Amino acid sequence: MKVKTTVILFGIFIILLVFVYLIEGPLSQRERKKAQEVTALFPDFDKTSAVTIEVKGPSQQASLEKKEEEWIINNTNGFTADPSLVNAALDAVKNFTRENIASKKAEKQGLFEVTREKGVEVKVSDANQKLLAHFYIGKTGPDFFSSYLRKEGSDEVILANGSLRGIFDKSTKNWRDKTIFDIPAHAIIQLTLITPTHEIVLAKDEQGNWQITSPEKAKAKKEEVEAMVNTFASLKALDFAEDENLEKYQLDTPQTTIKAIVEGKEEKQLLIGKKHEEKSHYYVKNQSKKTIFLVGKYQVDKMTKTVQDLKEEEKKEEATKAEETKSEPKKQEALTPSQPAPPTS
Repeated sequence: MKVKTTVILFGIFIILLVFVYLIEGPLSQRERKKAQEVTALFPDFDKTSAVTIEVKGPSQQASLEKKEEEWIINNTNGFTADPSLVNAALDAVKNFTRENIASKKAEKQGLFEVTREKGVEVKVSDANQKLLAHFYIGKTGPDFFSSYLRKEGSDEVILANGSLRGIFDKSTKNWRDKTIFDIPAHAIIQLTLITPTHEIVLAKDEQGNWQITSPEKAKAKKEEVEAMVNTFASLKALDFAEDENLEKYQLDTPQTTIKAIVEGKEEKQLLIGKKHEEKSHYYVKNQSKKTIFLVGKYQVDKMTKTVQDLKEEEKKEEATKAEETKSEPKKQEALTPSQPAPPTS
């Protein structure tokens, strides 16, 4: 019985050795060779050289241009594009490969919607207007997480990963940057909340704890202040105002102004205007930007607090101890025997 078990175990061991050899040997070499044979759709594409992106779809189009460090949306009032959206688009182009070729027949391009008439045409150029990439995005792939595309001048239809229409085919509004502030929250060392009736000043002490310094001095609730700071530091808009008329949105005389002092003494200001007539939104403005944004009421509520909201309640033990300390002199006075009156002459 023991001999039979030993033979079985030895046989399993040999099978495992063969399996490991195949995986690490010929099969792995075949996979590496296959990976080497997969070529990039745009092998010379360098995203850092991209200066313009033109997107033209059946129903909308957009043109972006890099100026210094910002991407500007052309044919607008100097609106900036969201850098994360631009980077996502350029990274997608960089990662296109010819790994999954769906068709090489020109007559099937209409079926995959990768023609000039049916597809979304994308052109990426450098500073000398040299085309770095030119392709057409077609319909969604069979798994709904892929897309068909075709390089200009080629009959090959590629099945690429990702919802490419969602990445490229955006309206001007959806390309816009909704960032109001992008500050490291830990870098904010002072926060001032100004309304027509009161002003609250919060400051970090030497230990990094938040304190109320005006209109009274008190320890602040850590969670409340951190919620204010985090919301302010990474504030993003939900939408945009129709224009830049400060008076129209009551931003010439804001109902609330929030000032943040960042390490290095740089000041950031948020102006909060009137509430939207229909939505639960407020009109706001970063004082250093001309754009007027719309943010949610829930975002405003996180940043606008009263002293009572922010003031940390004194613990009962500490309050009792403080009360006892105050009453101690009175007890001592009661325990001290009265001095006799000096004798009269």
